[in-house]
Amino acid sequence: MNTYIRRIVPLLSLCAALGTSPFALAQTLSAEDAAFVAATVPVSVPSPPLSLNEHPEIRADVFRLLGYARGSYTQGNALIARQVLDSMQSLDDITRTMLPDGRSVLASIDASKHGAQRAAMLFDPQRKLLALALVNGHCDPDCLPPTHAVLTLFLPPGLEDEIAAPLLVWARQLPPMLAQAAPDQRQSIAVVEYITTRPDQPGWRQRDVPPGFPASLLHLLLPNAELNSSSSGGKLIAPAGLAGLPMRTPTEEAAAGDEPMPDADITLRSYADFHWVLNTYAKLAKGAQVKGHDEKVVFSGSDAGGRYTVTLREPDKENGVLITVASWQTK
Repeated sequence: MNTYIRRIVPLLSLCAALGTSPFALAQTLSAEDAAFVAATVPVSVPSPPLSLNEHPEIRADVFRLLGYARGSYTQGNALIARQVLDSMQSLDDITRTMLPDGRSVLASIDASKHGAQRAAMLFDPQRKLLALALVNGHCDPDCLPPTHAVLTLFLPPGLEDEIAAPLLVWARQLPPMLAQAAPDQRQSIAVVEYITTRPDQPGWRQRDVPPGFPASLLHLLLPNAELNSSSSGGKLIAPAGLAGLPMRTPTEEAAAGDEPMPDADITLRSYADFHWVLNTYAKLAKGAQVKGHDEKVVFSGSDAGGRYTVTLREPDKENGVLITVASWQTK
């Protein structure tokens, strides 16, 4: 996981850490909660309807802060950014809280979990993302009991933990379905963890590059992307569950016609804007021929080792851009 856990705070020890009594702390928290709730309003749904996880600017903000790190929060060993976005997918539960200092909290929930998994974003007055919060169950694959949630706070390098204080207050406000539960079955935040993100670390590793993939084409592999699949010698290597199967399905084989299989290929997934990816490859694959349209573009080029193609595909807006770099080496 390309993140760094700096501090874990069990909330039962909070009183001791603050040097105050549980009664005084409860009064303080109650006042904070009341002020936060008073400043929170539902966000009107735009037309056409667009949830937070579908909003291009929100998605860009999340990936800019989290990068392509993986972890186990709402699901096991998955892209953290996707787990955060999935936890704010409800169109009917978007809220915005305006804070006295001009900062704001934008939040929503995963309605399929009744809000037990939910996420929030803290912005400065200029709408720069300061921190992300994710209420989760540390699922890997089993989750913590529903009454004991973890609040994970993601902050960029150099930012103090105290900046995220409004997100502690947000996390205590239970969504309606959870608030209706009996007191002994109600969700509570058992642990708060602070994590410094490392968004610039690559989303794939050198070991993900398949055998036979030429070093001369490594510059065509975007670091800010995750591994989707790879093959070598006509056989799949990744994902691991499909390793050893033929690289092409019968349908793909028929569509390929006389086109020989590549000696090696690798497919990455980027959640950047399609046109940004396209413009990036126009620079990386300088001199290559370009064919296609907005949903599929193919760069065809050659170097000293043979020929290559870079195929960009965007099946839909939610699941990113697939980037396949294939190599045919000169025999």
